[in-house]
Amino acid sequence: MQQETVKTEKIEQLLTREYEGVTRLSFIRSENVKLNATVTENYPEIFSQIENKISFQIPVGKDGTHGILVISQDISTVGGIFFWIRSLISGSVVLLIVALLVFKQTRRITDQVDVLCRHFVKFRRENESGDLYPAETLDGRTLIGQRIAVLEELWTRFQSMQEELAQNVEELEDSKQKLEQTVTDLQVAKKKELRLVELGNTVAEFGHDIRNANGSISSFANLLLKMLDKDRIKAIEVVQALTYIRRIKNSSNNVTGLTTDILDFAAGRMEIRSEIYQLDEFQEQIESQLGFIDELLLHYRVPAGQPVFLLRIDGRKIIRVIVNIVKNAWEKFQDFPETKDDKPAFIEVRFIPQNMRELKIQIVDNGAPIPDSILTKLFQSYQTEGKEMGTGLGLSISKQLIEAHGGGIQGFNLLDNRGVVFEIILPDCVIPAPSRTVQKQSDSISLSA
Repeated sequence: MQQETVKTEKIEQLLTREYEGVTRLSFIRSENVKLNATVTENYPEIFSQIENKISFQIPVGKDGTHGILVISQDISTVGGIFFWIRSLISGSVVLLIVALLVFKQTRRITDQVDVLCRHFVKFRRENESGDLYPAETLDGRTLIGQRIAVLEELWTRFQSMQEELAQNVEELEDSKQKLEQTVTDLQVAKKKELRLVELGNTVAEFGHDIRNANGSISSFANLLLKMLDKDRIKAIEVVQALTYIRRIKNSSNNVTGLTTDILDFAAGRMEIRSEIYQLDEFQEQIESQLGFIDELLLHYRVPAGQPVFLLRIDGRKIIRVIVNIVKNAWEKFQDFPETKDDKPAFIEVRFIPQNMRELKIQIVDNGAPIPDSILTKLFQSYQTEGKEMGTGLGLSISKQLIEAHGGGIQGFNLLDNRGVVFEIILPDCVIPAPSRTVQKQSDSISLSA
């Protein structure tokens, strides 16, 4: 109890004493403040915590009751005056710095405006006439008035330019749409033109095939007339005459088929009309298309011991491919009759079944090789070498015909440039024949017109 009284007296002494910078010490009694802290013996340390704060509160105890000791600074004292002086000086410095920054930025903007105005005035004097500064502007001759007049005219012109620009953009958009429509029309016209050119060249290629077929008809007809223009005709000559007649009929059918192909191509389609062929019959139809060729040794070869098989293909289209390749080889021999090994020129057509389903056809000759410049683009349209009458579409069309069967075709030179091979692959076209007889291994014929 005595200790509590001592603490209370110390608080009373705190309340009655005067301190530098302290205006008032008061004790606020509050039974709601649940604090157990009291003023310590070294109470001067408490006042050192005030620092620059306006007021400071400390929980204390008095008369056995807890409360709060409120310490307030005396702002009228010298310390308070110094505080406000420092605050005023700091604020002034800040305002001065801000003013300098604003002035510097304003000066930079003003300099830029001056440069703009000088250039504009120079432009006006050199290219236009009339007073720049309106007479009704009282300060028109002052520097600020001149700037305002220049900026006003610039703004007016800028708005006018914006309107012109918007109009130009609109006109450009219209022109762009018209140009796009023109480009579209030109593209359509170009496609039609290319289609017509392609159609014309293809018809020309068909024309060559028709001419070849007519040449075969004419050749076999002449042979037939020579054979029959005798007083006595041998039996073997009658058989040969029947062969010529059959070939004439096949060539005539081929002309009809070519006409159908032309109509199909013009309609943008290519139909495969598969039929069943015996190999001998197929070879006979090939020979029917080669009557235009002068003397030429043509071989047909089938692997030894090969069982008899049938072919299910669009024979007329495949024959057209084979005849086109054989014709190219024959024309090559007309220009370059020499062979690599000085052997007689020959062309060989090989029929090689693969697993009795797929058929490999090889057309081989021992003539001059294909130039490297042509070999890489052999089946592209309009590629020809040394042909004055060629369209460059023969092999391109041949590739389309083979691919229409689901097959493929390639051409390459033999080793040491001893000849050329064209290889055709036709899938799912080999049918085992009912007969188990062995296919004839090879056959050679000599054609003459």
